[in-house]
Amino acid sequence: MTTTGHGLDSLLQGFSEYLQWERGYSAHTIRAYTSDVDRLLRFFSAGWRALTRDDLASLDSRDFRSYLSHLLASGYGRRTIARRLASAGTFWRYLERTDLVPDNPVAYLSTPRQPTRLPRFFYRDQVEQLLAAPDPDKPEGLRDRAMLEVLYATGLRVGELVRLNHGDVREGDDLLRVTGKGNKERMVPVGRYARRALRAYLDAGWPVLAGRATDGGTRDALFLNHRGGRLTDRGVRYTVQKHIQKATIDGSPHTLRHSFATHLLDGGADLRSVQMLLGHAKLSTTGVYTHVSQGRLKRVYQDAHPRARSRPRGGETT
Repeated sequence: MTTTGHGLDSLLQGFSEYLQWERGYSAHTIRAYTSDVDRLLRFFSAGWRALTRDDLASLDSRDFRSYLSHLLASGYGRRTIARRLASAGTFWRYLERTDLVPDNPVAYLSTPRQPTRLPRFFYRDQVEQLLAAPDPDKPEGLRDRAMLEVLYATGLRVGELVRLNHGDVREGDDLLRVTGKGNKERMVPVGRYARRALRAYLDAGWPVLAGRATDGGTRDALFLNHRGGRLTDRGVRYTVQKHIQKATIDGSPHTLRHSFATHLLDGGADLRSVQMLLGHAKLSTTGVYTHVSQGRLKRVYQDAHPRARSRPRGGETT
């Protein structure tokens, strides 16, 4: 976190803690939001001799429209601008909660319309290539295979994966207890391949990794790094990306989440169920996956529409 001065550093620190403990945001998102707000405050400071905490209450929608114009003139893309405004809006809501500002002027701004971007996903044979990439003869390989199987079997976010503890694995009913955004808990089913990979890791991989810890490690953590501590977001992303490259396919760790949702819908799952499994707050967020399931739509159309069937059913005439 950089320095804004004039008492604003403590606000950024408080904002960071608010995002972590009350909103349940990942470390990556917290860094992005606090960095965005730091840039925002520096922009406003350029027009003041010394922007202070008390001055924040004087900023209004005109100031934020000026900031928006600055972003547009600087050539930032629409997605970046939307995130900068989202960060500003979240920060001002935090200031409202602490009674430092009377209202949230960001709420009166119109966010630039976002282009529809279809989520990238792996085909099923690509998933098989990826799952076969880790070396099962090494404890790290057992861990990596378990991570990949769980990510594909459950659609978890990387941040949700690294927060898993031993107590979250419900072996009796084949469920995982997952803590998602906003510290909301949900139960997610785990398929037999992921359960088998988890068991192999817990039997032969986890004890070896845990034994390397010089300070006792994190005994509750499900996924450990090579030193016996809890694996971080960055560690998971690096590891998964390494296996993606080894499998000679194109994607990212989040592509496994997209693949989970897409393959469920292609297999006949309803959108509401997929929403619950993914932990999406809004059904519209899950709706983007319907755009990448054209094969299923064609099958539904062929099976359901009386004028689309290649062969009539019994009793029907053409």
